[in-house]
Amino acid sequence: MFSLLSLINGYIGYFSMNAKLKGQIYTILGGIGNFYLLYVAYRFFANGYYLRGTLYILAFLVLLYFAYLNALYYFTKDKQSKYDITPKIEKLLGITPKDPAAEAQKKQKNPLGFVQTNGIYTDADLLPSTLTFTAEQKEHLAALAQKLVAIGYLTADYGGLSDKDMLNSSSQTKFYVLAAPKALPYFELVTQNEQLFIYGGVNEMEKQPLAQVKTVGLLDVKEALKKYRLSLATVLIAKGPYKIAGRSNMIEKKAPYELEVQIAYQDLEADKAAQ
Repeated sequence: MFSLLSLINGYIGYFSMNAKLKGQIYTILGGIGNFYLLYVAYRFFANGYYLRGTLYILAFLVLLYFAYLNALYYFTKDKQSKYDITPKIEKLLGITPKDPAAEAQKKQKNPLGFVQTNGIYTDADLLPSTLTFTAEQKEHLAALAQKLVAIGYLTADYGGLSDKDMLNSSSQTKFYVLAAPKALPYFELVTQNEQLFIYGGVNEMEKQPLAQVKTVGLLDVKEALKKYRLSLATVLIAKGPYKIAGRSNMIEKKAPYELEVQIAYQDLEADKAAQ
């Protein structure tokens, strides 16, 4: 029996799934394995090994208790057992419980810093920018986000956190459907009549205008184009709808997806002098 469960567990490792779904599967498998202990206890009693049978029943009851806690955690919404003794066990053993939201953020964080997909630049090569969005551009961005979620490029699941994880978090109070920004599959910077626009899409053939660049560094776009050669280092899609804590559960709020942009630059005068 346990060999079979171990084999199933090994196969599960080949699939990519969020933490909640994986927890649900392990809870079901653990519950099935636990009832096998009850069968073993019955066999010991049937053969006159009462002490061993009793020990197996005690082990069954302990594991059944923890299976009950896991079932509440993974299969119910915002429910906690008043008989949960795990905080006391953690305190007794000196274990500091991990903040699920903080752990999810660590996993999502890119160890190399800001994601760059259009070449490699140092921080000295990049300038911050501000963007504006027309109603049409906002619609394009929302439609693009939905398409990227539908094809599996974006995972819009609040980082795999359950509502209970969010309620128990001490590291943050607002949880976005996109737990971490992700670079668009395709993006480009387009100059039109001394104005800069960001185009993006699933690919180049489906590109659409997503935003207009208003400032680059401390300069407006018209002045920046006179002084610098500009190109996009990266365009990330971020945030979207979010959840905040209510009185007893998490409340979902509607919000638009946003773009996080880094623009690379070269001084035109320095280029001329170098030539």
